[in-house]
Amino acid sequence: MFPLLLRHTSRLSVLFLGFAAGAEAANEYRLDDGVKELGIGLQPSRQYSLAWLNRFVIRSGYETITAVNVAFGGSLLASNIPNGTPVAVHVWLDSNLDGLPDHDPVLATATGFVANSGTNTFNSYALLQPLTFQAGDIIFAGAIVAYTGMPQVAAIDTDGTDEPPTYPPNDHSFIAANWATPPAPLTPIDPNHLAWADLPVATVRAALFGGTSDGNWMIRLDATGTAGTPLPVVSPTTLDLGSVDPGSSASGIVSLFNAGTAAWHIQLYAPTPSPMPPAFQVLDGTCGPVPHQLAPGAGCNLDVVFAPVGYGSHSVLVEVTGNTPPGSAVFALKGQGGLFADGFE
Repeated sequence: MFPLLLRHTSRLSVLFLGFAAGAEAANEYRLDDGVKELGIGLQPSRQYSLAWLNRFVIRSGYETITAVNVAFGGSLLASNIPNGTPVAVHVWLDSNLDGLPDHDPVLATATGFVANSGTNTFNSYALLQPLTFQAGDIIFAGAIVAYTGMPQVAAIDTDGTDEPPTYPPNDHSFIAANWATPPAPLTPIDPNHLAWADLPVATVRAALFGGTSDGNWMIRLDATGTAGTPLPVVSPTTLDLGSVDPGSSASGIVSLFNAGTAAWHIQLYAPTPSPMPPAFQVLDGTCGPVPHQLAPGAGCNLDVVFAPVGYGSHSVLVEVTGNTPPGSAVFALKGQGGLFADGFE
């Protein structure tokens, strides 16, 4: 276990100050109920670099993260991390999908100062460049602060409720630390290698509570202002128009549907090989001419015509380009030139 100083926060005084728990906002990621039970600080009187962070799973419709919000310290009567102490917040991606923030890359950092220490008030640290993820991605977010002595630094909720637990037991919160005894210099924690810390990153359950309990840091993510993301659905992904004699044609439909939370802006139907082979035509259908857009929950149909000019197999891959990632909206067309056709396309 970490050599930690745990002090009980007076729930009565907190509620008196008006910081009662509230319901989770739709545009907010949180693991806490809004009221801390403990403030965590390392002991004895050394210099410390402390990292504490939460794991979050990205929800559909709230993929863009704009800020990290943190509450500091224990009760107002405790010895808390001083307001004005420099602090850095980070967002990490769980790149190896192991659920542990040991050697994961930092994607964004914001710096600021501790404020409202000892209360349940969250301080917001805006990311200079918002981060957009995909639903289901696992990320970590937290803070790193350097200090001396034994103040209560990180606020923790021990009786709240996790978001739906992706990793049972919940174990969504982690801690790591470096330390030095003056006059030896303090080495700040490397946020890209939390496993290299003097006290390597570990779950709160293991590091603070010996595996008998759990808790969640009062760290939240703000997705306010996110426009959501489009989610293209193409059906079918392969359309086989069968065997057709030259001079004849066959037609079919490719449906486009936006299952996301923002408009799908469609710019072009890009064929491979290019230009579009003469055996195929992709017509506007109910989608209308490009560029056009599909609102969330809307769909339309493209009309496809296969008119081979020669014998043999014909095929083309068509990508629907726009504001979705490359390769996310692709369909294939294929057909067979009739047996009595002469020549090749």
